[in-house]
Amino acid sequence: MGRFGSKFNTVLELGTYEVRLLSLESAKPGEIRLKKCLSTSTPKDFVASTFIEYPIIDPMPLKKAVTSLVKESKLPYENVMMMLPDHAALINLLITPPRYSKKEMDEAIKEDFVPIMPLPFESWHMVQQSIGSWEDDEVVLAMAIIKNNLLEAGNIVQQSGLNPTVVDLNFLNVANLIEHHLAANENKGKNICLIHLGNESTSIGVFRDGNLRVLQNRPIGAYDFSKQISKHFHVPEADADQFKRNEVCFLPEPSPEQDIQYNFTVIKNVFAILCREIFGTIESYLTKFREFAIHEVIISGGGANYENINVALTTQLSLTTRVRRVCELYQLYVNGNPVDDSEKNSLAAACGCYLRE
Repeated sequence: MGRFGSKFNTVLELGTYEVRLLSLESAKPGEIRLKKCLSTSTPKDFVASTFIEYPIIDPMPLKKAVTSLVKESKLPYENVMMMLPDHAALINLLITPPRYSKKEMDEAIKEDFVPIMPLPFESWHMVQQSIGSWEDDEVVLAMAIIKNNLLEAGNIVQQSGLNPTVVDLNFLNVANLIEHHLAANENKGKNICLIHLGNESTSIGVFRDGNLRVLQNRPIGAYDFSKQISKHFHVPEADADQFKRNEVCFLPEPSPEQDIQYNFTVIKNVFAILCREIFGTIESYLTKFREFAIHEVIISGGGANYENINVALTTQLSLTTRVRRVCELYQLYVNGNPVDDSEKNSLAAACGCYLRE
């Protein structure tokens, strides 16, 4: 999973919806205690992309946002782990013979990545790590981030008063957060699907015995629901976000009435695309690894706070087990006080940074 580097007491999450700054008190499997947890809205000028070499048109709004959090936190200049959205990187899982040399591994990774890279291979920063085995083969996780994007975001954070020394992605740290569950004895032999519903993209991975077997990032997220609501009701996107929080789109129990529920009809097409992407990843896993069932599905991220979306996913994906939200799998305290489930879902990725090994 996401274990490229050492442990940190401070995490800065550069999300496309919010920028968050977390300071650690203590961490253990199933329980995270934070000294501070601050957030501010992400400026529109910040674009995380694997298609644009210089996506930050004006760095000042992002710098001001990060600087405001650093000043409010009163943190000294210190090393920080910087998190980027999953869609800021290209991700690939390779199944390779264990006898591969480093040169052979590098060539295999390049061969897989080059056809999907919109920029020359030399423009990318590559990271790879063996994350387990399958039968007699090795499972390798490889990530590629455009060098200029990495340097630009890192420079902005450094000028804001922190020293970014490690960069990672959301999905991998949600997996770190719930590893105690993924690798638990009672889950041995089970196929567990983790879905991170981000603002602009959704990452879908399947684990068996705590080991990641399939991972895909798809270009659909919570923002797509907001855009659809905004378009349908002719309201600003801020009002559409509020609509998602206050209005019921998904019924609390499986029912044939769901398809004709008015609010659901507004976002039905977007939800159908999301389900299709999830189903495609699951089918790919079952086929590739000769498995027959998904035993559990866990959702995280801000999109998991869409009321009753877990019920709708259970029905639409024809699952025999209910979809759980990640908030059920860990406890979170800020300055000694427990936080609500919605914050636990939204902060799962950042909190997972503290359980890196």
